[in-house]
Order: sequence, then structure tokens, then C-alpha cells
Amino acid sequence: MDYRQTTYRALVGRLASGWAFAALVICSASVCAQTPQQAAPPPPSASQQAAAPPRTPAQDEMREFRLRIRDYAKFVAQHPRIKNLSEEQREKLIEFVAGNMLFVLLHELGHAAMHEMGLPILGREEDQADNFAIINLLKIGNKVSHRVLVEAAKGWFLSDRRDRRDGEPQAYFDEHGLDQQRAYNIVCLVYGSDPANMTDLADETKLPKDRRDSCVTSDYPSISSSWMSVLAPHRRAPDQPKTKIEVIYGEGKGDLEGFARGMRTIDTLNIVADLMSDALAWPQPFVIESQTCGEINAHWVPSTRRLTVCYELAQDFGMLYREFELASAKAPAKQHRRNSKSSRVGSRFE
Repeated sequence: MDYRQTTYRALVGRLASGWAFAALVICSASVCAQTPQQAAPPPPSASQQAAAPPRTPAQDEMREFRLRIRDYAKFVAQHPRIKNLSEEQREKLIEFVAGNMLFVLLHELGHAAMHEMGLPILGREEDQADNFAIINLLKIGNKVSHRVLVEAAKGWFLSDRRDRRDGEPQAYFDEHGLDQQRAYNIVCLVYGSDPANMTDLADETKLPKDRRDSCVTSDYPSISSSWMSVLAPHRRAPDQPKTKIEVIYGEGKGDLEGFARGMRTIDTLNIVADLMSDALAWPQPFVIESQTCGEINAHWVPSTRRLTVCYELAQDFGMLYREFELASAKAPAKQHRRNSKSSRVGSRFE
């Protein structure tokens, strides 16, 4: 159930190759000793208030997530390691990494829900964990949650590009789907949930016409209704106490200190904990933590009821974005390539 398959050799190569996370990774104590103050959004007009339905708590959480990303991108703008990036590049980089990390956390909570709540597993568990994350984000139903899904799909597409560039063999035997399959699964469900407004996404990813039709008529309605049905008995009633989800931001060692500081500032862990404790009545308390792990990974451990996401994984997402999305990025040197024989075996989220 590893999130991202890799080897220790690959990890050493990527950490040695520099500051991949840009704004989150490079935030040193001298620059980021304080949390940035968020700019207050302009109040809506009377007509906007009358026309728009009230936001749900989950939508408020996602809106806060977006504001923190934007503010943090401005806050680190003058750091020497990223000051040559435009404001748009900085914000998109942080949005990509933070969005992918949020998706990882929800994927791992999919594993947690299956084990803690005794949910049926009628296929590959990793696929179900992905779908848990996707459906929960779609049900929030605002632009930010949709954007997180777009970034997650992009992450899998870019991961596939990197593997093909590095000559990685496809691990058809693995418990996880192939990267492009996982990306297109996100695209399919997002498009199937709202085909009228998601045509651009389907066009950009070249989703075929016949597949689009099945996403609308089959995939999204069946997967969505199935998840809603199995989670219905576990929905938290408005007057029901929330399950305690303890959040721990561990030490970011060495270059990873910037990741730790950035994650605390954006506060992704608490946002996810609030979303899940508000939506579901979990049988028992558990822990969500971010740590320096020594590997690129994230995992849920049933025996300890602990979800751990590694700062190394965030750094890997940053490296991925810089290599393929930023024009100034350079391809990694040969000695930093992953061991193609074994790197696919292990973690592609646990």
C-alpha cells in the first residue's frame, strides 16, 4: 500500500539534486520565521450574497487552503532560490505540490476508512483508496477541490513521463495501477461528474469520445453511489461529537526543514483532519503526521492507527514539477536516475 514506488538509491539521488520544492523547500528560518498574514478577501455584494447558496464547512476549508497557498507564494517571493520565478510560477508550483499532498492524505484515509469501518473491498484496494479521495473531493463541489484533482491527475501524468524518460519498466504485477491509468481514472470521474463544465479537461488529456460517454453513464454514477452507500452508516450526525484526529508536524531534517515549515504554514494536515472528522464518525481516534522518513512515501498503519506522510514525498512532487513544467528546469544527471530494475517495487503510496 505504498504511495510512491522508489528505491533508497533514488531517494539519495533526488535529495542530492537540490531544492526541488521551491517555495516550500527553500523557506529557511531567516526568511520564514513567521507565518504570513492572510489578506482579507473583499466582502461579497448584496446581490452575490442573495444569489449564491451558503458555503458548506468543507468548502470553507478548501477556500482557506487556496488562500494559504496564495499567501505563502507571496511570502517567499524574495528568497534567493526562487526569486527568479514569476509570481504565477511560484504559485503554480506550490499549488501542484500542496494539491498532490492533500490527495495523498485522502488516499491514505481511504485505506483507513476501509480498515477502521470494515468496508467491503470488492477489487484492488489501491483503486478504492484513489476513488475515496476523488469522490470526497468531488462532493465538496467547489473550484478548489476540483483544482486539487486536476493537480493530482497531472502528477500521475508527469510521473509516467519521468518513468518513460528514465527507462523504467512497467510493473504490471504491482498492487497499484499504472500511472497513466490512475491519472485517467481521476479525469474520467471528474468529467463524468460534470461533463458540461469539464470538457476542457477531457480535451487537454485527450480522453476519447467513447470513454467520455462511459465516464458519464457508468463510471462516475456507479462509483459515486457505491461510496455514498457504504459510507452512509458512518456519516456523522450534526449533533454527534467529532472523533479526535491528532495532528503532528514532525521535524524536517536537513533540507527537509523547509518542507516542514511550509506544511505547517499551509496547515494541510489540519485541513484534512477537519474535513474527515466533520464528515465521518470514525470508530476510534487516530493520528495524522508528517515526518522525515528516509524514503519517498506515505502510509496508513492499521495496528497503530497512524497515517504518516513523508516530507520526501513533497520534495519528489516538487522535483517532478520543476523537471517537466518549469522552462528553466534541467533534466537530472544520469547518476540520479532510479534503479529501473527495482524502483517500481515498494511504494507508490501505501
